[in-house]
Amino acid sequence: MNALVRLAPAPVWSFRPDGTVRDLAAPDPAEIDFFAMANALSKIARFNGSNPGIAYSVAQHSVMGADAIFNETGDTWLAAWFLLHDGEEYLLGDKVTPAQRLLEEHAEQSGGHGSGSGVRWHWRWIKTKWREAGWQAAALGIPSAHQQGAIDDYDRRMCNAEMLALFGPSARAQQLLVANREPLKLKGAIRPWAAMKAEERFIDAAFRFIGEDRLHEQRAIHAAHVALNS
Repeated sequence: MNALVRLAPAPVWSFRPDGTVRDLAAPDPAEIDFFAMANALSKIARFNGSNPGIAYSVAQHSVMGADAIFNETGDTWLAAWFLLHDGEEYLLGDKVTPAQRLLEEHAEQSGGHGSGSGVRWHWRWIKTKWREAGWQAAALGIPSAHQQGAIDDYDRRMCNAEMLALFGPSARAQQLLVANREPLKLKGAIRPWAAMKAEERFIDAAFRFIGEDRLHEQRAIHAAHVALNS
């Protein structure tokens, strides 16, 4: 397991579901509770909730993508990594790609050459450290560069399928970078799930790809961590 790193010198406090607080500047596998992750991701909307109808959640994106990867490859590890590849968003939220790009462009304009890439690097580093904490909590370890490349490619293919399903031909997906990838082949049509269903399906997928015992063991580790640090 990688040594713990700090992302900021002073604590950055954020609420846990029980009202205690966690330090977002201190990525730690012991801070991860996959049941809390499932609940939070089921209520976070992809595409900033812009699609017609109910929100399409990060949890549903993760589950449908993981199932499709497993059906296509039979690779349980790759499916598990994908299931958790946005897991850090249950702690950090989902900053949608257009908003990230706007922030980077504004920083570049206001701060001078290289400022935008600096903003991008720091945000990616923060997300990566918490994402790795989730993978380590699941006893998956960190994917190799080749495996990470596969995860990224599946994510692009999933995004392409989602855009076409949620927004239709008028989305003009061909203008976006993900459009040059074949949409991921899913078991069923993309129709947004209610939050409770998305939460249940995320937990079910985690049981299948990570292991029910591992999830309950991690919940106990997390509870002990909270008790010692509250």
